[in-house]
Amino acid sequence: MMPIVLLVLIVLLGAVGTVLYLASYFWGGLLLIVAVALHLWRVHLLKGADAVRELVRLSLRRATVPVFGITMAILVGGIVMVVSGYNPIWAYEALFYGGLVRNWHISVLNAAPLIFTALSVAFAFKAGLFNIGAEGQYYLGAMAAAGLSLYLPLPAVLAIPVIFLFAGVAGAAWNIVPAYLKMKTGAHEVITTMMLAHVARYLSPVFIRAFGGDPATSTHPYVTTRILDNTMLPRFRAFLPQANARLHVGILIAIAVALFVYYLLYKTSMGFEIRAVGQNKDAARAQGISVGKNIFRALLIAGFLAALAGFNQVNGLDHRLFENLQAGYGWNGISVALLAGGNPIAVVFTGLLWGTLDAGGQYMSRTTQTPGAIVEIVKGIILFLIVARYIYTAWSNWRNRRRSRAVNVATAAADAAAAGGGGSTPSGGSSGDRNGEG
Repeated sequence: MMPIVLLVLIVLLGAVGTVLYLASYFWGGLLLIVAVALHLWRVHLLKGADAVRELVRLSLRRATVPVFGITMAILVGGIVMVVSGYNPIWAYEALFYGGLVRNWHISVLNAAPLIFTALSVAFAFKAGLFNIGAEGQYYLGAMAAAGLSLYLPLPAVLAIPVIFLFAGVAGAAWNIVPAYLKMKTGAHEVITTMMLAHVARYLSPVFIRAFGGDPATSTHPYVTTRILDNTMLPRFRAFLPQANARLHVGILIAIAVALFVYYLLYKTSMGFEIRAVGQNKDAARAQGISVGKNIFRALLIAGFLAALAGFNQVNGLDHRLFENLQAGYGWNGISVALLAGGNPIAVVFTGLLWGTLDAGGQYMSRTTQTPGAIVEIVKGIILFLIVARYIYTAWSNWRNRRRSRAVNVATAAADAAAAGGGGSTPSGGSSGDRNGEG
């Protein structure tokens, strides 16, 4: 009974603490700490103290590489600032204060679309694919959400889920051609999705012209008409009065989608098949798994996820589609997915990290006149160190497999030689027999 009660408390404290902390009620972090402590206690009750120690050890081990990468990037960035004549202590103080405290709401607003596009890239990674065109699917989602939100007369409780699904389906449909070409001809998804990303980018001005941005009738030719009020995502301020006026529940939807993607990948047969294809296509095919089908649906799901970033921006933040839409979320989503190692849960934290660096960098530039390029240097070094680790791991695995094959070949040759030597005993007798007779 006690483990069940603890589980309920962990879920409640985790959910409430997350909402409060994201809404800049920083004492919500205390609830998250209590939830973690209760989780460890629950593990202790169910599995014993050794299981708790093992869980802590594994968590620290997984955090070692990202923490090392971030620390090294900060040190190198500090050296660059010293050489350039800036004070790294003041700059980093402004960076972290701005990103984690003063402009925390901007960090959260930046993180939500990044989580969606990073989930898209990470999902494709699991199938052995590189959905580099998430930027285009993001644009398609934004256009689909804006177009439907201008005319949908349903109540908000119905309108928002309908728009959510419609935007996602539009992004999935945008990936049908790359998915089909990959499945049937082997055409590389990097090329096809990137080409369609540019097509989507240049379709947006045409869309804006058709939905309120006609210079002949509008004083704002670079933006669509404002969407209907019933299609806007709720704001945190509706139930947390001290929250920033721009904060909306899109970040909560992003976290929920990340949890769903994790469940889909690791708890369902579809996810198992997709991961099996990504690990080894030949082995998956030998087990009766359709490689083409799983490639096709992986790219469509990736398109669906990336398009939700567009829904988040239009229905949550901007309430219209701008021609100079704040783009780059699709490209930055690749970095966030790589930093998370393709893990959907880790994507939430790396998305928040990337959003924090962007928001803190703006505050740092404004208050200390330190160039924002320093932040890009820090982000680049973090990504380089993390990706270098994956490359080294892949190279080590390849080297170990090669050595293992060489050992197997040598062992097989030795066994064959021994078998060949022993093959003469029926006619000539064994050496021991001959020596004994002699």
